Amino acid sequence: MSDLVVIVFEGRHTADEALLRLQKMSMDWEVDLDEVVVMTRDKNGVVRTRNSDTLTAAGFLGGTSLGAMTGTLIGAMAGNPAAGFIAGSAVGAGSGTLAGMLDQADEEDALAARVGAKMGPDSSALAVIGWSNRPTKLLGELEGMKGEVIETSLSVSDEQELRAVLSGS
Repeated sequence: MSDLVVIVFEGRHTADEALLRLQKMSMDWEVDLDEVVVMTRDKNGVVRTRNSDTLTAAGFLGGTSLGAMTGTLIGAMAGNPAAGFIAGSAVGAGSGTLAGMLDQADEEDALAARVGAKMGPDSSALAVIGWSNRPTKLLGELEGMKGEVIETSLSVSDEQELRAVLSGS
């Protein structure tokens, strides 16, 4: 089961460093990262957001499938199911990608508003949806990174352990 964790770090590049550590664990099949958002705030207060594109990809695939099915049915009624399949796929892919991008933008705006309020100048934040089969190693990778847990779906005991590791206690 995937969990959500949002952490605000001191330092503009600390969230990137934490993400690199998680990605290394992902390559070793110890962590599965479903969705990742990194926010940075520079010394002038400018916030930048970067994320993985899984929502857009899901919209593309879902739209393509639904469009292909609908196009095939309409094409069959018109006497050319192959043309309906191709046209439906194209229209579905475009509309599904657009819907995925709009949905993703709404979620990013809501996350940016909540986390941005907690971020000071020269700071960063990492929001991750994923899971780990090696939680002890994961905590070891994040140990002492001076972060504050903003939001999480972890159990109370796991959240307390994460907070302790990030604070360096």
